[in-house]
Amino acid sequence: MKLVILDRDGVINKDSDAFVKNADEWIPIDGSIKAIARLCKAGFTVVVATNQSGIGRGLFDLDALNAMHKKMHTLVEKAGGKITGVFYCPHGPDDGCACRKPKAGLINAIEQDLNTSANGAIVIGDSLRDLQAG
Repeated sequence: MKLVILDRDGVINKDSDAFVKNADEWIPIDGSIKAIARLCKAGFTVVVATNQSGIGRGLFDLDALNAMHKKMHTLVEKAGGKITGVFYCPHGPDDGCACRKPKAGLINAIEQDLNTSANGAIVIGDSLRDLQAG
């Protein structure tokens, strides 16, 4: 399996210092949706691994997160691609969880869910912690 692991905020959609809190605020970066579709058409399995501490901070809930991801999936599918899975950490930076990047918990979850190894996967992020997780 040729695996690509993408961060979400700042890679697929525009990021915000005030957090992306709902589907209306989830705005794709120009070209990102088409790029995901092109990766899929080239035979890559595309997944998303994203820290979403806004949930733990009470800034938005799971319904809002699911609406953002539904919008993302719909746009990618309309472009001819597919995001195989979205893996997220809802915890804050001080919660001590194993899933928040730069820890490898999300990568481990991807491996388990897809029954594959992430060795050799391409990891694309907009911060050092995204790459450290990979």
